[in-house]
Amino acid sequence: MKSILLAGAFGKMGREIQKLIAEHEGWSLDAILVHEHFPENYSGRAKIFRQLSEINQHYDLWIDVTKPDSVFENAVWAIEHNTSLIIGTSGLKNDQITKLKSLADKNSVSGIIAPNFSISAVLMMYFSGIAARFMPNVSIEEIHHPDKLDAPSGTARITAGILADNGASTKTVSTSADGDKNIIEKVLITSKRKKDYVAYQSVDFVNEYETLSISQNSLDRKSFMPGVELAIKKANQQQGLVVGLDKIMGLK
Repeated sequence: MKSILLAGAFGKMGREIQKLIAEHEGWSLDAILVHEHFPENYSGRAKIFRQLSEINQHYDLWIDVTKPDSVFENAVWAIEHNTSLIIGTSGLKNDQITKLKSLADKNSVSGIIAPNFSISAVLMMYFSGIAARFMPNVSIEEIHHPDKLDAPSGTARITAGILADNGASTKTVSTSADGDKNIIEKVLITSKRKKDYVAYQSVDFVNEYETLSISQNSLDRKSFMPGVELAIKKANQQQGLVVGLDKIMGLK
């Protein structure tokens, strides 16, 4: 039986992950870390911890879907206590990821940082990396729900890095469209926050006489669960802490 601690269990993602764990006979949600309000009607059997210092036993896997202001500290604690780790919270900075990977290597801890659990989002980034080699003028648009705390999204930032690694950048920055604009890795990212969206991203390539758009749209948080399921199965099989679901999907 795989013993799991879930941090951020009562957010929208956390509730879906609780359902996913309950569907698998070999997985057991044994503990929950709650940084904020705990629902009074919770009827599960998992131990409830409100602070890291309260955790007094070992779990096989730590899944973190909390917030950017708590995920780094949580991850350090998990690694230092030899717990395999899945981070689904976006907003980690590059230097924080570097520190976590180094700490995981030092403690021989395996795990996955997954800025996006959507299979279609991972494929969108993968195909965009291929297209960037042939159409190097590119920009990104991402739209998320109004409650998303970081902008640009973690997925958009990683996509910009993939594009830059393959020689692409934004040649002309347009200021006509609405949304917040940022230049990441010399790639323009336009970020919008709209009601009724979960997660959408379009990578738009322009040549002189043609265009190509590669887009992905998550319509419900249930769309993330196949990626979460794959991460749970593969987290403790990695060499250290890997970044991106593509690392466990066999994409090359």
